[in-house]
Parts: sequence; structure tokens; C-alpha cells
Amino acid sequence: MKSPARRSQMLLTLGFLAVIAGVPAAQIAIELRRGEPVQSTDVFRCPPTAENLRRFEHALEDGWWGQETLRPRMQQFLLATLGDTGAKALAGREDWLFYRPGVRYLVEPNRAERDDGGSIWVQPPSGETRRDSVVAAIVRFRDQLAQRGIQLLVVPIPGKASVYPDMLSRRAEGTWRDFRSPTEELLEELERRGVNAVDLFAVFREARQAAASDPALYLASDTHWTPAGAKVAADAVAQRLRQLDWLPEHPYKYAGRTVRVRRSGDLPGMMQAPGAREWFPAEIVECRQVLDPLHGGLLVPAAGGREGTYMNEHLVDTPMEASLLVLGDSFSRIYQFAEPASLGEVDGPTTSEPSQSEPPDDRPSREAATAKRRLLPGSAGFPSLLADALGAAVDYIVSDGGAATDVRRRLSVNPAILERKRVVIWEFAERDVALGKEGWRDVPLPSAPNQSM
Repeated sequence: MKSPARRSQMLLTLGFLAVIAGVPAAQIAIELRRGEPVQSTDVFRCPPTAENLRRFEHALEDGWWGQETLRPRMQQFLLATLGDTGAKALAGREDWLFYRPGVRYLVEPNRAERDDGGSIWVQPPSGETRRDSVVAAIVRFRDQLAQRGIQLLVVPIPGKASVYPDMLSRRAEGTWRDFRSPTEELLEELERRGVNAVDLFAVFREARQAAASDPALYLASDTHWTPAGAKVAADAVAQRLRQLDWLPEHPYKYAGRTVRVRRSGDLPGMMQAPGAREWFPAEIVECRQVLDPLHGGLLVPAAGGREGTYMNEHLVDTPMEASLLVLGDSFSRIYQFAEPASLGEVDGPTTSEPSQSEPPDDRPSREAATAKRRLLPGSAGFPSLLADALGAAVDYIVSDGGAATDVRRRLSVNPAILERKRVVIWEFAERDVALGKEGWRDVPLPSAPNQSM
């Protein structure tokens, strides 16, 4: 006769096996009842390579019957009891959150597999490092633009953990100035290959030390920078363009005003846990909203306007026509475009700067109403701040997560955007060095037409 301890052990084992087998069995039963193909059989339809097995695993996770019912509640329980922030977010100190794939890039820059979010890691040619692959794509694009008489300036944006490693781990406290991102090696290689770039890593460390982290350069519960961080970056890029003597010949004075914004971070939403946003309060930040007092107010694309431009039609063939083009990702989109209302709202009054060129009408009141409709607040992001710092019109193409390849693809199918451009400023988040949504593909531009520069 079996002892009670032995029986308990067997019951626990059987219960564990029932749970393990019950989930796929329930999934198969639900699929058969719905008349859908049994997803678990997909594993036999492709060669059992690591990539195919990983794709199969992600497909099972996405198609699980409890994905939208049980999983959020379980994640909510884990967050409340264990502080588990899920697959995308990583808890830091003082309620700071970090983007887990971005941190993984810093500690495993050569990891040759897909991340949890399904992004494609760069696959370099045999015998080359992943950085070599990225450098080759950047050099190729530089040469394609040079054939059109256009200069390229590369601007990798540091991830939050690269500038604030001490807010991720107490072990970095007091030594954050010594932290070195693998992207800085990319910048060194670009310099050896004659590609002009901006080292925002050094700029941000200097700015953080000078400002004593007040205001911070990054939002505490978001993957992106604060308006202060965006302005530091815009000023650094403007300074680099002046050093290279790549500025337009006709300086222009923009107007502006301060807008206070209450913004909720994007990382709590990635946790997929009901109520997660309540754990991480919205932050109030001040933005500088840049205005063009003579030609239409906010520096954002007009309805139905050509992609890559904010200019009204009457600006064409005038000294204000933009000769600079920004290619960027969500770091260029934040504060520049309207965003979901769930992310925040304009908070409090705005203050305008006096401008001798502003016509005596009710434009400020109309623009204030537009700012509230646009949210977060519009024309206060990196492209507008750069235009303000340069005193020059700046066109831009923004693709969230697509700065590695998608923005170049848009140029390849619409090369007219490059007409009369003298400089392309290529901004991308540093994690895209290894985590680009589509990798770093070779995107050929059409042959340059004969044009006078």
C-alpha cells in the first residue's frame, strides 16, 4: 500500500500533467468546434529549424484562446504580487520602466535571433558582424544620396538605459558616465568610413551632468525622450550642421510658445495588464511648440499634403522651401503629431513668444484650440525643434519602428521627395542596430534625374 506522501506526490504530478496537456487540448477542441485548422499541426509543415520553431511558438502564443481573456488577468496578478512587468517592459528604480528588447540589445548586441516582439534581427553576410551589415547599409545610402548631390548626417538616438543605467540598476549608481553602448562602436566605424554622424551619447551624458537630471532627458514610464531630451538632440544636430557648413542660405525666425503636457507612458500599455497605467502616473512636461507665423502656424503636414513635407503650396520656389529632410521613427513623431488620447492631454495654459511678423488676428487662440485637438501637443517634436534651432524649414518622413528600412523604401517609391534637398538627416533609435522591424535591407533609389543643385 502506498504511503500518503507517495500518493500526494502522484496526485501533484498528475495535476501538473493535466494542466500542461489541458491547454493544448482545449485549444484543439476550440479550433475544431470553430471549423478552423488545428494550429499545432503547423510544426510538421516546415523544416524544424530554429527560426521556424520560434515562429511556430509565437504563432501558438498569438492564437491561444486565452490570449484576450485569461492572459491579461494573469499578467495583472503577476504585476500586483511579484512586480512582473511582462515581456516588453523592465522595472527599474523609482518607478522607472525600460523597454526590455532595448536593454537586451545593450547586453547582447550580437544575439542572432528574433526578439519577443517579433522584430527581425539583422542577418549579416557570412563572416561579417551585425554591425558590419548596418554600416554597409548606411554607407550604401550615403553613396546613393551623393549621386544626387545630397549630403547624409546619421543620428542614432541613445536608448534610455544607455543614458540612465543607474535608474535600471543600483549597481550603475555613480558610474553611469562610464557606461558605453555598443552603438558607440558603430559611430566609430562610421567615422572611419567617412560617414558624418552626431554622437548624442556624449552629448546626453554632458547634458545630464550639467542639468543634474532635472529635467530628465527621458520619460520615466515611456520608451522615448522628454521634450528636454528632444531639444538637446535638435541643438546638437543643428551645431553639427553648422560645423559642416550645410545650412540653407536664408535664415528664418520662428515663433513659439510653451505648452504643458500630461503624458502617460507607452510601457504600461505593453504590459497587457488591466489597470497597469494606474501604477505609473502620467508625467507633466513642458514642450516648446514651434510656430511659423507667416505661413500657416504649426509645422505639420497639411491635409492631403505630399509626404515628407509640411509646406503649404505657396512656399514652393521661395527661399523658405526646405532643403533639409529628416528621416526618423517614433522619436521624431512624439510631440510632433497627434497621438491616441489614452497617452495624454494638453494640461494648462500656453504662453506665446512675441513676434513682430505675426499678423494681428486671432491666430493664437485658434492655434491653442488646435493644440488641444492635436494633443501632446503638435509641432513640438524633434523636426520642429530642429527647424527652430536652424532657422530653416525642415521636411520629414516618420515611420514608427521603420527608420532602418521603411523610410528608405518610401523614398525609393517617391523620389520626388528628394527634389531640391541638400541634406538628409537620418534619425533612428539605437536598438534598431540589431532590432530593426525589417532589418537593414538594401533599398536602391531610382537613378537621379538631371537637376541643378
